[in-house]
Amino acid sequence: MTMRWRDLAVFTFLAGMSFCEGLAAEPLPRPQVDFRLNARTVEEGRMSLARGASGRMRVELTRPGSFGSMTGLIDFMRNRMLMIVAFPGMEGRAVDLELPADFALVDLGGEGTRTASDTVAAERCDVWRTQEKHSGTFIDSCITPDGITLRAVVDVNGKRTVVFEALDVTRGEQDPALFDLPKGVKVTKLPSSMKGLLPSLLP
Repeated sequence: MTMRWRDLAVFTFLAGMSFCEGLAAEPLPRPQVDFRLNARTVEEGRMSLARGASGRMRVELTRPGSFGSMTGLIDFMRNRMLMIVAFPGMEGRAVDLELPADFALVDLGGEGTRTASDTVAAERCDVWRTQEKHSGTFIDSCITPDGITLRAVVDVNGKRTVVFEALDVTRGEQDPALFDLPKGVKVTKLPSSMKGLLPSLLP
């Protein structure tokens, strides 16, 4: 199946979760290093994510055999994301999104309940349970001691589903160019026809 609006919903879910505190809550580990990771998502999708200086992030979502891809350039200092959606008719354009104050990507922040330990992508991580405050969904995230989220499991149609799982992780300084808008790409505001698809990203 080609990349479609469901992929956009997955992208925004992964990139826009807001959390409540869990029972017996402890502070969640926060990223301590810059890194890059590759991960699998639902329906054989693939994600590449990089964290650079000042916490800036780049996330790319693709699916084998699809005709489109999505790239998000996130600036937490400005509380904005540029979403480059490579769909027919949107070539060379990026959508400028203002992020809500409680926006979270792999740096979840806040507090949660530590429930178990596991190994993902040859990395030891602790499983933390949090609750998405808008939907009430419980999210189990496996986070390394230095704050890298390696896996997220949520309820999808009543079933616990892995929506994000790292395949490999590389720590170290990232190329600053990864987080800049490519030359020639024009920035536009979010089309009104798409606003209903991005409820978790809109104020």
